[in-house]
Amino acid sequence: MKFVTRILLAGVLVVGSIFSYAQQHDPNWSAKRVLLDKRCLENDSLINILHNTGTFEGHIRNFFMATTNHGDFPDYYAWGVGGGLGYYSPIIKGFQVGMSGFIIYNLASSSLAPSPPFANRYELGLFDISNPDNHQDLDRLEDLYLRYYFSEKNKSFIQVGKFHLKTPMINLQDGRMRPNLQEGVWAEWSESKKILLKGGWLWRTSPRSTIQWFDIGKSLVYPNGRAVNGNKADYTEHTKSNGIAIANVTLKPVTGLEYQLWNYYADRLFNMSLNKIEYKKKWEDRTLMAGFQYAWQQSLYNDTLAVERQYITKDEQSHTFSSRVGFTNRKGEEWFLNYTRTTSHGRFLFPREWGVEPFYTFMQRERNEGSGDVHATTLQHTRFLGKGKHFELLAAAGMYWMPSVNDARLNKYTMPSYYQFNARSRYRFQGFLRGLNLEVLYVYKGNLDKTIEAQPSYYHNKVDMHHLSVMMDYYF
Repeated sequence: MKFVTRILLAGVLVVGSIFSYAQQHDPNWSAKRVLLDKRCLENDSLINILHNTGTFEGHIRNFFMATTNHGDFPDYYAWGVGGGLGYYSPIIKGFQVGMSGFIIYNLASSSLAPSPPFANRYELGLFDISNPDNHQDLDRLEDLYLRYYFSEKNKSFIQVGKFHLKTPMINLQDGRMRPNLQEGVWAEWSESKKILLKGGWLWRTSPRSTIQWFDIGKSLVYPNGRAVNGNKADYTEHTKSNGIAIANVTLKPVTGLEYQLWNYYADRLFNMSLNKIEYKKKWEDRTLMAGFQYAWQQSLYNDTLAVERQYITKDEQSHTFSSRVGFTNRKGEEWFLNYTRTTSHGRFLFPREWGVEPFYTFMQRERNEGSGDVHATTLQHTRFLGKGKHFELLAAAGMYWMPSVNDARLNKYTMPSYYQFNARSRYRFQGFLRGLNLEVLYVYKGNLDKTIEAQPSYYHNKVDMHHLSVMMDYYF
């Protein structure tokens, strides 16, 4: 690493030890459920019920990130800190209200504004990608919903408003300061142990690395890459969509077997169907596991705009297969071997603003979205240490054979073939410091395509690079 980056990385580790009172917590605060009995409702005032039995939550997040690039290409660093508050009412006659907000500050960073031909890819995502110079005014309304539980055990519900949402394709992708958020109506039915139903309609979203709420058609605000004709894509202001319909059925017919079918209908853009089946079997002191996924995407686009202004072209489609085998044991170890294939029929497209891809070969800090004719394989090992598995170590290595960087039809972001190594550690404090967590992630990506020149469009923030993230959270 270059000298300046070394100093910065050493400094953040010292700071990290000072700020280690932290907890990596599932940011889906809306999971809180406090049910009131009839006697309480009849003998107390509403203001006392809301104050005494509602749930107040706070969250402080401290995130340092740095990237060292190939040769003389620029390096970057950023240090963000933020805090949020949320309130979640008790369940009163089946109803619950949730609300939360968060504010972020850029404490220190290198210049994150684009400087052609260079543009920052990772560190700017801690803040607001639409305004790299904004260091302070970074606040966002997050949860604001009304939920109604329509079952006696309060397992099934319907909600409307703004909320966190976890699905395979549309998800939190919580790898920066704040996750994705959705606005719409969402329902879940889970009265049976063998069948689970979920679905809804989303009409607005607030992507990670933004502080605004966008209509679905205007939410494609990340870099556009290339159009299929090789020219620079420019579809952000020209994409039209009224919303996204999501439907899911999960079946568990026998012990150890689970099948999921998800369908995403993005109005005027595409339909994406994801099938996932996993089987687990206990054998001696191990649990064996096998999984398979198949995603099929079909374009719904039917407009006459120039191809550079189209997110997806007419009649475009993609097919992606992903599989895994592995095992876990009682010592707290996991081993998985994974393989993914996207065929040459077309690019696998799913807006990066909406979530990360769910395939087994996905590794943090890189994606294969936007590409077709891809072969990917990874080996992953996770080990849990300490009583209660409070210390987690993960190592993963992968090789990704991409289409040629000159093939605009199948390589939207000019990503060369590459190999990647990830090392991650997580520690959850116990005893007096119970609930506190520290996470460190190191990533290296190397070039597999020795025929390309070391120019920014192929190398910068893509290959021959080191990346470090240090994350600390505190929930109270």
